[in-house]
Amino acid sequence: MSKVRNNFAWEIVLIACNLRLAIIILTPLIDKIGETFKLSTVQLGILTTIPLLCFGFISILISLLIKKIGTRRTIIIGLFLLMLANFFRIYTESLIFVGTLFVGVAITILNVTLPALVVDYAEEKSAFLNGLYIATSNLISALAGGVIVPLSNLVGWENAIQVFSLPALIAGVGAILLPKKEIELDNKVEILEKEKVWQRYAIWLLAIFMGLQSLVFYTLVAWLPSVLVNHGISPVTAGWMFAAFQMIGFPFSYVVPKLASRLKSARLTMLLLLVGYILGVGILIVVKDNLWLLLLACLINGITTGTSFALSLYLITVFSSSKEEVGQVSGFVQSIGYLLASSGPVIFGILKDTFNNWNTTLLCLLLVAAFTATIGLIMIEMGRQHFLRLNK
Repeated sequence: MSKVRNNFAWEIVLIACNLRLAIIILTPLIDKIGETFKLSTVQLGILTTIPLLCFGFISILISLLIKKIGTRRTIIIGLFLLMLANFFRIYTESLIFVGTLFVGVAITILNVTLPALVVDYAEEKSAFLNGLYIATSNLISALAGGVIVPLSNLVGWENAIQVFSLPALIAGVGAILLPKKEIELDNKVEILEKEKVWQRYAIWLLAIFMGLQSLVFYTLVAWLPSVLVNHGISPVTAGWMFAAFQMIGFPFSYVVPKLASRLKSARLTMLLLLVGYILGVGILIVVKDNLWLLLLACLINGITTGTSFALSLYLITVFSSSKEEVGQVSGFVQSIGYLLASSGPVIFGILKDTFNNWNTTLLCLLLVAAFTATIGLIMIEMGRQHFLRLNK
């Protein structure tokens, strides 16, 4: 049994390598892609937005697929679809859009199904495995973002993108080798059939929390380098500080689900998130021309956004009342969440143009971030019975 669980943990790592990879590698190559296919700025913007829209519109449908064919088969479909879509999207202008669409669909399948797979195979280790796959995803994404440009200079951007189809192939083979898992239905299923996940206030709060924390993260991803340059940091240094923002969340995304597995710890984590948002975004508002304080702001924001993302994914398993429900909760929460998140970069770009300064825009972001943590605290209080159930 121990050997099977160790092998499953390795498979979780392999799957996690693919959760952001095919999206992250596109952004540093966007200018080369635009030059190759003669794409306009608007078309390039659409290209980079497609996966996020997939997360929003398709996530809620994945639970139907899980219910019909099971989590293991759904994961296998997602991995091989990802491999094929990423490999073939580099050949023509049409394929770069169609392929990226299917990349978004495939990663949506993985995002929704992975929490359900963890519960199916190792429910008692869900906190550890959730932290493991989130941390792995963050680390691999950061590394891929760093190597994709040098690799493209060496072998061409088309071949560089195709190289990153290999992790999906390896993970797909690993998923095929997983033992088939018969899921025992628990006595709550009849009740849950009558009470759908979207009829529970706590699930709606989780979806809103998921969306708002993602909105804050993707807004910072879109605009943090511009804010730093506006504050007197050189573009090159701002690039390194942006990389630090992305990397610093890696260890925290691993530890947080384990720490937040009890009600008191979850409350404390949410309070610390509120403090992190206030400090991280607050420093960006009040500090200019101070490299070290701005770097500190980047690190605090990286820790806070990484922690909030890890916590939101972990809470999907906490707020699911049965193994069968995890896929439904995951799909619903991520669908609502990413629809909210996809609006962030656009809205705050409009605010910047409207106010013509970053301070007012960042103040609006800070208010959204503080509201996010407040929603999280209310949600955790409403989920008291779920924490008690896990710690009996």
